Amino acid sequence: MNAALDYLLKTVIDYAGLFPPADLNLAEAINTFSADLKGTYRAWLRHFILPAARITEFDSLREKHGRDSQWTLSLIMGGGESLHDWQTSLEDVLEPFATRDVKHTDRVRVLEIALPLGIAADAPSFTQAIESLERQLAATPLIDCTLFFETSSADHRRILAEVLAARKSQKWKLGLKLRTGGLTRDHFPSFEQLADFIRLCHSLDIPWKATAGLHHPLPIDCKQTDAKMHGFLNLLFAVILLEGNSLAGDQVENLLTDQNPDHFVFRETGIEWMGITASVEQVQLGRERFLSFGSCSFAEPLEDLAALGLLRD
Repeated sequence: MNAALDYLLKTVIDYAGLFPPADLNLAEAINTFSADLKGTYRAWLRHFILPAARITEFDSLREKHGRDSQWTLSLIMGGGESLHDWQTSLEDVLEPFATRDVKHTDRVRVLEIALPLGIAADAPSFTQAIESLERQLAATPLIDCTLFFETSSADHRRILAEVLAARKSQKWKLGLKLRTGGLTRDHFPSFEQLADFIRLCHSLDIPWKATAGLHHPLPIDCKQTDAKMHGFLNLLFAVILLEGNSLAGDQVENLLTDQNPDHFVFRETGIEWMGITASVEQVQLGRERFLSFGSCSFAEPLEDLAALGLLRD
């Protein structure tokens, strides 16, 4: 296998089979993830994504089906309208974790937290929400998790990003989460919006992850929503080349919109796009900026990569 491709995609996909369009039940999702972890490209999988409110049900099914290995989990929580309701919902969701048997269950590594829709777009409000959550987590075994925050608009994200950047010296590992697709067209950010987000995280030195819509290596039209789906190769190349300071900021959108597979070159020594290169070491550094993306299917990205001739041994 090509070393650069392997480094590019290592632990890049969080399995989200419970969510649309797959919409598997929990038992089906567990069985699918278990099978994928036995496949040739298992190293490209990262965490199993689970709503935090379903942790007891999940643990019970895992015990029933037999735990052949310890998985890592990324838990979804938060949302709602007001800050008060958000805090109350988090208290309820986190309650089972105070007594969860961490030695004999799958380890929670990431929390994906949707901030309330009604939160004010100012630094004090975001700081209050983050500190409130940190206090709640301190009483649970989740204190070593990475926290990825999702908010509702570009203006909110910019202020939130500045708050997260200012808190980097504290003990919590903090990052941003971006929704890159969904069931309707408005869930898909434009190429310009995605480019702005990539540049924002780069400029403020913030790690991030994405969710939804990144099933395909290159941009493709989504017939169900009439939206343009982003390509995960485009996104990864953009992050890595920007992190390596070899891609100008104003070139990010050109890279994100590129649908020509011949422009995405993989060598044993690194990657290349339109004559701009990054070494394997730079690929690894770029992946510290962009951690992963959630996908309800692991098979679909692999099928597309195979169709491009990239999975040949």
